Order: sequence, then structure tokens, then C-alpha cells
Amino acid sequence: VGDVSLRATPRVWIDDVQVYPHVKDRTAHVAVAVGNATGKPAEGTLTVQAACGDHGPPALRVPFSVREKGGTIELDLPLGSDARLWDEFSPNVYRLSATLEGPQGDDEAAVTFGMREFGADGTQFVLNGRRIFLRGTLECCIFPLTGYPHTDVASWTGIFGAVKAHGLNHMRFHSWCPPEAAFAAADGQGVYLHVECAAWSNQGATIGDGKPIDRFIYEESERILRAYGNHPSFCMLAYGNEPAGKKQKEFLGSLVEHWKAKDPRRLYTSAAGWPIIPESDYHSTPKPR
Repeated sequence: VGDVSLRATPRVWIDDVQVYPHVKDRTAHVAVAVGNATGKPAEGTLTVQAACGDHGPPALRVPFSVREKGGTIELDLPLGSDARLWDEFSPNVYRLSATLEGPQGDDEAAVTFGMREFGADGTQFVLNGRRIFLRGTLECCIFPLTGYPHTDVASWTGIFGAVKAHGLNHMRFHSWCPPEAAFAAADGQGVYLHVECAAWSNQGATIGDGKPIDRFIYEESERILRAYGNHPSFCMLAYGNEPAGKKQKEFLGSLVEHWKAKDPRRLYTSAAGWPIIPESDYHSTPKPR
């Protein structure tokens, strides 16, 4: 699974950092979730800074206060008119550090992100306002030498290097979500990833019928967005593959709307294969074959 660790923090700590790029005005909206185990309101100072190679705009330092159970600090970090954008040709990756200072002690967190906006214009995908064409392949979690996916960046760099060497720029993860190392490698090589929530509910399993898998899909997608949402390579998300279930359209429609409202950093669809529903940002259908 990669890295598993237990880390002690102050009783007021950084619980999560999410970065939402705004390409037009060259800013990054930063949301820092602060945990609080003191049992009373807490305050202090938050410092946020981002850098990409030798491009390092000034840090932003702001006071904060949170309630007894914590809260979220939101701010807009200017990156300057010379901010470096991310795409397959120039995969510029920023490292953002957040430092929390207060009476309970200091805490730090760091994430990576890219200045990119992935969307749609009619029937075509656009990246940073420019139309792009996805040239891709798929990864079916087949690792016969180990029995599990690689969890180091170097191995995934080799995989995506082969993808790029064949003139491709896109990979779909069929019915699964890859580990952190895959996103990091794709960020650095400019590969657009389609990720799925580890589900292929068919041949007995169904979705939308109130079974435990319905709740799992929601909770797993929340974990995926939290863990990997900052990665610029993470461009597309689907529930999974070819579902069964009489209420699958209603269930997936609500799921897609939930994702779109929660995190606008990528495009969302119901599933690979079917169903085609109006809530989806794009469709993945076998019909053209």
C-alpha cells in the first residue's frame, strides 16, 4: 500500500490541505482544515507558500481562529503573472507548504498541485482553455511479478514513460484507483488520468438498491478526492465499470452531482460503459466500437 505511518501533532494541527487553481487570475485557492483537540477555541497564525523550481512567489501569512472542534481556513494565494501552468507538454508541479503557529505548538504540511483547469467545451475536452484530444490506454491492475501495484514513483515513471513514448497522453484505471506514487509520476510527466472507485458491480452485485456497496462507493470516493484531489494528473473520476441495478441511473446521477458540487477540479461521469445520464460531464460508451 505504500507508506503507513503514525505521527504525533500538537493538539491544534493541520488535518488536510486542498488547493484549487484559478488559471485566469493566476491564483490558488487554499483550504486548510484545522483539527482542534483542546476543547476550546484556538487561534494562531497560518503561513502558506508555493514554489515550482525557481519560481517562488511571496508567502502569505494570515491570522486564524477556529472553534472547539476545529474548522477550515480559506485564502487565495497569488502566484504572479508568470505562474507556470501544467499540461502534457509543460508538466509544472508546485509544492505548497502550510505552517500553523499557535500556543499549542507548530505544525506543518506539504502538498503538490498544478496550475491547470480541466473541463469541456461542447463535445471536446479543454485544458487551460485549449482544446485537447485524449490518446490513451487502460491499466487493469495487472502486476504478475508482485501481485500488487507498484508503490514507488520510479516504477510508475517507467510505466508512464512507455505511455508517452507511444505518443499517448492518457490512462484509464479500469475499476480501481492507483496509489499515490502513480499520481506523482503522472504529474511529473503530464499524463491525464481517469480513476475509478474500485467497483465493477455486475454479475450478482448491483448498485442503487441500498446494499452496503452504495455507502462504500460514496465513502471511498470521498477518501480518493481527499487523498489525491490536489494532483493535476487526476482529471476524471467514475464510480467504476459497467454497473447492474434497476436504480443505477438515479444512484449514479446523485453521485455525480455530489462530486461536482464538492470538488470542481476535474470532470465526472457515471461509469465506464454505461449508463449515459445527463448529470455526467462526459460519457464513456462502447457504442463507437
